[in-house]
Parts: sequence; C-alpha cells; structure tokens
Amino acid sequence: MRLRNIKVAKRLGTKALAGVLAIGLIISTPAAALADGGTETAGTQSTASQTPVAQAEKLQAKSVDGKDTLTDVSDAVKEMIQRGEVKLDESTGYLIDTTTGQKTNPVTGERVDQIPAIPAIPATPETPAEPEAPAEPEQPAEPATPATPAEPATPEAPAEPEQPAEPATPATPAEPETPAEAEPKTPAEPEQPADTVTSAKSNQALVAKQQIIKLPQIVEDFRFWTVARKYAFAKSKINIREAIPENVDGSNTQDAKTDLENAKADAKKLQKKKITKKQTKTIKNKIFKKAKSKAVRDLQKTMEERNKLKQKGLDTALANQQLEEKVRTVGTLSQDGLLYILKEEENGWLYVESGNVRGFVKASEVYTGDAAQEILDVYQTKAQKKAEKAGMEYTGIEGTAKTAEATVDAKENQAYTYLRATVNPTVAEKDYALVNDQIGIGILNIKEENNVDARTVGTLKQGQLCYILADKDADWVYIESGDVRGFVEKKYLDNSDETKQQITAAGEEQYKTAEEKIKPEENAALYYTLASVKEGTPSGEIRESILQFASQFIGNPYVWGGTSLTDGADCSGFVQQIYKQYGYDLPRVAEDQSQCGTKIPVEDAQPGDLIFYAKEGHIYHVVMYAGDGKTIEAASTKLGIIESKVNTKNAVWATRIINDNYTLAGGGISNVNATNEMYGQNLGNFQITYYCACEICCNKADGITATGTPVVEGQTIAVDPRVIPYGTKVIIGGHVFTAEDCGGAIQGNHIDIYVNNHAEATALGVTNADVFLVK
Repeated sequence: MRLRNIKVAKRLGTKALAGVLAIGLIISTPAAALADGGTETAGTQSTASQTPVAQAEKLQAKSVDGKDTLTDVSDAVKEMIQRGEVKLDESTGYLIDTTTGQKTNPVTGERVDQIPAIPAIPATPETPAEPEAPAEPEQPAEPATPATPAEPATPEAPAEPEQPAEPATPATPAEPETPAEAEPKTPAEPEQPADTVTSAKSNQALVAKQQIIKLPQIVEDFRFWTVARKYAFAKSKINIREAIPENVDGSNTQDAKTDLENAKADAKKLQKKKITKKQTKTIKNKIFKKAKSKAVRDLQKTMEERNKLKQKGLDTALANQQLEEKVRTVGTLSQDGLLYILKEEENGWLYVESGNVRGFVKASEVYTGDAAQEILDVYQTKAQKKAEKAGMEYTGIEGTAKTAEATVDAKENQAYTYLRATVNPTVAEKDYALVNDQIGIGILNIKEENNVDARTVGTLKQGQLCYILADKDADWVYIESGDVRGFVEKKYLDNSDETKQQITAAGEEQYKTAEEKIKPEENAALYYTLASVKEGTPSGEIRESILQFASQFIGNPYVWGGTSLTDGADCSGFVQQIYKQYGYDLPRVAEDQSQCGTKIPVEDAQPGDLIFYAKEGHIYHVVMYAGDGKTIEAASTKLGIIESKVNTKNAVWATRIINDNYTLAGGGISNVNATNEMYGQNLGNFQITYYCACEICCNKADGITATGTPVVEGQTIAVDPRVIPYGTKVIIGGHVFTAEDCGGAIQGNHIDIYVNNHAEATALGVTNADVFLVK
C-alpha cells in the first residue's frame, strides 16, 4: 500500500552547476583538463562525488578589483558553485551570485555591489578605462578621503557617517506600517557598524550577507501513533468520505442547545432498545408461529416491505449524496454509530476513525461534546451491564455501539493514512523470534500476503531477528523486522522461551534484521496491523499546534515593547512568547531573532516558521508563517494581532526554529534522565495518575483529549493548562516529561502520565510527587 501522507520539509535545494562546459572560454591550459574530466553537471551527480574533481580542476574567473585579471577560484568558492550559490557568467567571465546577481570574488566568495566603485582603490587614473568608470573619475584623482566623506561608493568610508543621517528611525514607532522599527533595539541602530549581519544599504545586500541554505528532504516513517479518544456519534445514517468535497461547508449550523436536546431524545430511544435484532427476530418468529391467521402474516409481510423500502430510500439518498459531492464513500455508519475525531479540518469537516474505516464527515452530521456525552453514557451503562452479565472485564463500548462498515478496502482507501494518528494501541509488545535452522543456508522470504505465491517484500536468513505482531497461532504469521513487515511461514521461526531469554541477554542490537526488497510505502501488507515495536514519528503536528495556539490571540492589541499575548505585544514580543510556550527561548527583538535557527528562503517556509521583513537593508518586522501565503502577526497599533498575507516585497528570508526531526522515544517512565543542573522551580506537590488511550481511561466525550501531538510513554503528561502551560517541560521522579495533553477532567495540581497499556496504568495507580520546572 502506498504511503500517501509523506510530507517533506521542502524540496532539496541543490541547483545544477551552470556553465561548467563553458569555463574553457576564459581558461587556457586548464581547458584541456576539463575536457578530459567529462561533461556531467552538478544536477546529475552528488556533491560528494564532485568535490574531488572540482578541487583537482584549475578554475579561473575575473577578479573584482577592477583589473579584470584571471584569478584561480578557491576551493571554498568552488563549493559555492557546486551548491548553486554562484555561477560563472560566460559573457563577462565574472562569478555571479545566482540569487542577487552580484559579482563575486573568486577567492573569498565576497559579493560586491558594483565593479565600477572598486577601481577607486588604485591611485592610477588609467584604471577607469572601463566604460562605466568615467562616471566617477574624480574619486581616484582625490586621494584625500576626508574630502569625499559623503560618497557612498567608497568602500573604505566608515558606515557611521551614513547612519547618523538615519536618527529619524527611532521616531518611526508611530508608523503602523513599520511597527517593528519602533522596538526597543531600534534606537541603538546608529551605533552599530555597517557591516553587521542585519544591516546593509539595501535588502539585496542584506540578503547577500546571510548564509541562507536549502534544507534536505525529510521523509516520515510509516508508523502510526496513538492519541486519546474524542467521541462523536452519528445523528443519522451517514457516509464517511475518502476526501473533503470541494466547495462544501460541513459546519454545524445547529446551535449546541438544540443538538443537546436532540441527543437526549436519541439517548432515550437508544436506552429502550434492550434486546438485539437477533433476539427480536426470534421473538417475532415465536409470535407468528402461534398466530396462523392470514391477516397476521399479511401484516408481517407489509411491515417487512415497508422497512425494505425505507432502507432502500435511505441508501439511495446516500448514493445520491456521493454523486453530488463527487467524492467516493469508503464506509457507512448507522444512526448513533460510534466514531472518533482525529482532526478538525477547515469548513467544519472532521477526519474520523470508526472501526477499520478512516475518512471525512461533516461536523453537522455528528453529535460532539455534551451532546455526544448523552449517547456515550447510555452505551457505557449497557456495555458495563453486558460485561458484568458475561463475567468479563469492561473494556469499552465498542461491540455495544456500532462502528462503520467499510465499502472500500482499507488498502484502497486514500484517506487511510491521511493522518497516522489512531485511538488504538500502536506500540506492540516485543514477541521475539529467530529464523531457525530448518531454513539452512537458504533464505526465508517475507511475503506481501500469507501464501507462497505472493510478492516477496523482504528476506531473512538463519539466526536473524524478527517480531511476531499478529496471527501467532496460524501457519503464516505476520512479522516485523527492521522496516520490513509481512507474512512468513511459522515453521521457520523459533519463538521459544529459551530463544527469547537468549535475545534479551545478548541484546537485540546483536542480531541482524530483514533485508528490504520493497519500500514500505509500496507494501500492501504494511498496515495489516497498525501496531509496531517502534514509536511512530509525527511531523507537522507540533506546527499545527503552534498555529492553533497563536490563532487564539488574533484580535488582541499591538503594544510597542509589549510581550503579553493578552494585553498586547509587538511583532517580536508576540512570536517570542508563542515560542516560549513550546520550550524555545528567542531573543527579544526581530533583528536578533532573524539570526536564530536555520535561515531558509522565504518560499521554503513551513507553517510555524518565522519570516523577516527589511527596508533599505534593515530588519524591521517579523511574522509567523501560517501556510498558503498567510501569516499570524502583531501588525501595528491600528490593526493589532491579525491574520495577514506575506509581504513578498519586503520579505528577505525565513528562519526555522522548530526541529522536524524530534524523536518520540520517551524511554521508560522510571528512567532517570534529568541531571541536577536541569532542576528549576519547584511547582509544588501534585497528584499523579497514570492513564492510557483506552476507553476506560479516556471515557469522557469532552474529557482527556490529545491536543494535536501524539501521546507517548515516557514523554507525555496531561495537565491543567492554567497551572502548567501546554508545551512546558517538567521533572517528575527524576524523569523529564512534556505537557502535551489536557482536558476538563484534569484540574489544579493534578497530572496524568501516559503509559502504553491499561494494565500498566492500573498497576501504577495514583500517587503524589513534587514537580519541578526544567531550567
């Protein structure tokens, strides 16, 4: 099955090295060496393979000192050429910056604004023989620099004489269009030297001074992660779609009060259904066996026909809806059927999971919140009574509440991997197995399906390690080994207790795993089960969360020098405080913030990245990118904190602060991983409860719910955000946790710690502990 939700940080920014073949136009003897070196460009081979060749070649380009002499290109500049930052202009023989068009020093890589201004350095008047030079003949003729202090073209002239002409800048705070110029740091700008990384004569020159890089492609793995349950119930029979239909608003137009009243009415009807359909049918049969009269039989037949017509009409309506929306239905859910909300989309659409069906429904089609709680209470009561009667442990309402029926196989459902979050357990217990000696010197093929004729997705050899994930008692078992998942014949595996002890004693890392033959995303067996022995690695969830957090302050005031998200902040104060909630410590002003993180091109920005604006070479504003060309920013005194659009005219670069490669390996909750230096303020003594993502722990429709990030053992705690803000790192029992979950059930000095399974949560129970901030 293809992995359909692969996301990337952005495309790899390697540019083809233009003009390599044409270097011979300005190189004499080395041209022959180039001819022998082949004709491959940077676009057709890796940087690593080019470096030795480039260093062996003698490349030359014109100097930028006004003499136009051919100069050997340094190794450092060759690497700039390979990265696509600089190219050779065949017509002039100069090295040119591919972004700004500036001429580049072939030795140092330094960019220059104009070549004509540089000939002023030599004292000989003959140098201005260049056609452009006569525009400034008086400069070489006057060696006394003080006579021309105001000439901006003289490179030796200190920047201080120019900058004092800009003291008006501190007076600009009142101008709404350039709010950041009024930040506290701005008045000090005249004292800064002109060659600082955030000051230049033009935006083009400012960008030229920065080390802006293209980030490598980041590909997610295939694994799912677990989130806590957020219940919803179908108001009537509904379709679950494969995609969100275009130009269709799914918002709930019904007010919460009306929804609650309707849900209470449905809950009463549901409560009265005390017998199953099978039981009902049996009772009816008994009645009609006793009643032999033709009238009764006719009545039975009429009722059955009416029910068929009613059902047919309902199904026809759903079919017509599918045709009208032009989106395929992947499953159907009956009235009062159970589904879990995994993500809230725009325009009122919800990404949901129900049974083995995953897709999209309208918010208007389901009960949520308090209304959902009415239905949930009825199902929980019924399920608990059912479990008690059967002498079994209560495990939740699934099996009592109906879930969706698939109309499309999960392997063919494009929405299945839209978001790799699920309410089901995703971390499997490690059930070790080794390939036994029956395979001999042969190879054990891992199959895409449980038969010998299926495609081979990977191979194992004798003594190599795998984990049994499913069908342990069948002839073909489902395994995972490395990133290979599929079926093998059980007879070739050694899964004995002795073998497991041997692996535990030696350590898993001592054993080799499967050789991959088919990429995971092309393996139809990949999601035979969603569980894996490894944690999933989400991407984009933290970005979405940071935008949601920032969006709630839209409409709040802009206050120059302010850092309050509620009472008012300026542009840099706003982003500083947003990032602070996620554990990132940014400088106070935009100028300094522009040097944090990794600088990337504006067009490569992802949601949550920062974009900086400049005027005449000075950083004056910062915004948070929100995707689709939009921003969230503290704009001005007049506008306040708003959603806006990227000012592409003044945007100079973006910075990436968020680490997209963070791991979810939290480690065991008893693992002490905090050093003495990490202990900060003691927040007090908290009641600690352990929970998992099962229905027993998360049994409220609007209670404990995941807040956009996955819940991870050894990492996630659920908190009252009024006491411990979301994103805060704390130390409990010597272990570092992160506040990533919250809900109405958690209030005051109460913390819930997430573990992977309910048995562990029950065993750990409730305790008390001191909680410390991480410094």
